[in-house]
Amino acid sequence: MATLRFAIIGAGNGGQSFAGHLGVLGFPVSLWDIERQKVEDLLKTRRMVISGAVTGDVAIPVITGNIAEAVDGADIIMVVIPTNYQGSTAKAMAPHLKDGQIIVLNPGATGGALEVQNILRKEGCRADVIVAETDTLLYACRSPKAGEAIIYGIKDALSIASLPAKEAPRVAKLLNSAFPQFKPASSVLVTSLSNANSMVHPAPTVLNAGRIECKSPFEYYSEGVTPALARVVETIDAERMAIAKAMGVSVPSIHEFYRKSYGVEGKDLYEQIQKVRAYDGIMGPTSLNTRYIFEDLPTGLVPFSALGKAMGVPTPTMNAIVEVGNILLERNFWAEGRSLERLGLAGLSAAEIKAKVAG
Repeated sequence: MATLRFAIIGAGNGGQSFAGHLGVLGFPVSLWDIERQKVEDLLKTRRMVISGAVTGDVAIPVITGNIAEAVDGADIIMVVIPTNYQGSTAKAMAPHLKDGQIIVLNPGATGGALEVQNILRKEGCRADVIVAETDTLLYACRSPKAGEAIIYGIKDALSIASLPAKEAPRVAKLLNSAFPQFKPASSVLVTSLSNANSMVHPAPTVLNAGRIECKSPFEYYSEGVTPALARVVETIDAERMAIAKAMGVSVPSIHEFYRKSYGVEGKDLYEQIQKVRAYDGIMGPTSLNTRYIFEDLPTGLVPFSALGKAMGVPTPTMNAIVEVGNILLERNFWAEGRSLERLGLAGLSAAEIKAKVAG
């Protein structure tokens, strides 16, 4: 089989980690970002230095702010950007996609693949492409500056699903040539309803608002997720699990997620998180204008709440966190977020939704 060509869309923490890791593994990579300054900084060396769980110093053949150039000739397009920008990025990519390309949202959050597919259709994209999404990001990572990435840890396993659903095993097999951790899931409902980021990011962030505004440095997971805040996360997760049950979809609990991803056990979530060594050194946000709120509310808790309402499942704790986030950032994430209309699911029953994603 010919060597796969990867396009990495987004040069943030995850994107630079993917670019460096793939470079170390010997795959041709193109790297795109929307920020001109970041592209210019990356072009100064045209290299990626990664450390931690993977080490290397590799050349990146294509670094660009032109999305057409980035996706040209790519077999797999790894979208690694804040999930609230996946829609606008899909719109930008639409005219340049070719038959046979695979778009992978890393991760899709809740409804990412559905939103992207809807947008591609609305934009008149006629290319025969597969849209896939993962349930989480492969890495725990940070990029201290352009051209450098630290991979604190790599998850043991993560799920990937696709539209149409039958293509997931093939997509996973292709990705396994680089990343054996990708495992096929039965549908995007599984990956979307397994959105762990929206469990562990928004609530601890909004409930640490005072600490963040006072610029008091803290390790996000080991210090920011206290026993009490872990109980809040567990309550939100119980609401998510109730939604999945109402839809007839089997998904892992947050406790099972940590067992699968990091191999940690514990009597409760707090104890599990304290045992995740990949989290060591990951600091909390320095501003309330953080993706843990502006990304994980509109593409996580908002669509979860919408699905809950449609299925008759109350989500009071999710709703409370969204409302507090609205106040903290003076925004309306209910309006900004992924509604069932944006996902193409408005007015559908659980059975109809399942049929739609089976494709």
